[in-house]
Amino acid sequence: MDFSSSALSPLADPVIGAIFANAEVAGLASESIIRAILKSENEPMIVGKIISVTPQRTHSSPALRGCRVDIDTQTDDNEFIRYEVQIAPEMHIMVRDLFSAAHLLTEKSSKGDTSAQMAAKMPRVIYINLLGYVLRGLNTDAVQPFKIMYTKPPQEIAIPNFGGYNIQLPRILEMPANFDDALYCWCYTLYTAHLEKKTVREVVTMTPELQAFAEKDAGFRQFYERYETVSANPETRREYVAWFNEALRLEGMLDWARQEGRDEVESKLADAEQKLEKSERKQKEAMLSAARIMKSRGVPRDIISEAFPALGNEIEAL
Repeated sequence: MDFSSSALSPLADPVIGAIFANAEVAGLASESIIRAILKSENEPMIVGKIISVTPQRTHSSPALRGCRVDIDTQTDDNEFIRYEVQIAPEMHIMVRDLFSAAHLLTEKSSKGDTSAQMAAKMPRVIYINLLGYVLRGLNTDAVQPFKIMYTKPPQEIAIPNFGGYNIQLPRILEMPANFDDALYCWCYTLYTAHLEKKTVREVVTMTPELQAFAEKDAGFRQFYERYETVSANPETRREYVAWFNEALRLEGMLDWARQEGRDEVESKLADAEQKLEKSERKQKEAMLSAARIMKSRGVPRDIISEAFPALGNEIEAL
């Protein structure tokens, strides 16, 4: 594949990390997408002032942890919002979120703090997982909020300091178009560019509604312009090529493992069929032998047929 002019997926780890490099170049974009998600679920606007945007890319391989962007906000309630982008299927992403949140919550406490003091210092950690796959198949909504709840009525939040939203981007294909909704505009742009291998510019250009959204939403416009800058950067493109090649290698290994699994299953099924046929032949031979003995002792044919219905017309051949 020629990467010199090809579109870079806006969900690829090197691309998303470069776009959300810091608050100066991505503060408005961070605020826009967070507000869009909260508004879609009628949540109180707790975005606050974006004070830092920090990509955490400790691993460059798609097989390991993908790019995560930490977005710190300054609010009256000491809110901390984490924005995590995950593309590769990760069935345990919720466990990862909880484990990571535990460190964030406890590091704010000091040795000797009482439980009341710990609670007073504890920030709120909100995860936003943009998923390029469907994590929860039992519900068709694109946005899947999660919180720690009391499950007996009346249901209520048990711990307000941890929660988040899984945004299942493929669900956008099943939804009626609604470009009046900011979250739909974000999801449509991200997933269409990712799925159809188009640039963000191409997606926006071919969609007049997105052009109108970009004109009125400064954060979306900042993301759009930042993507253009990042896509033209030779270093980012080199990093993207390395990341993409590694993703292809891993996919090839998975395909090989799947094929080996299928071959093994087919081989075992063939062996099982042969054993079954051999067993059926032995059973039939045993029934024929018993039928011959009964015939030699003068047992009527109708009784022999009733005793061995599986032999069918072969009773006539005795």
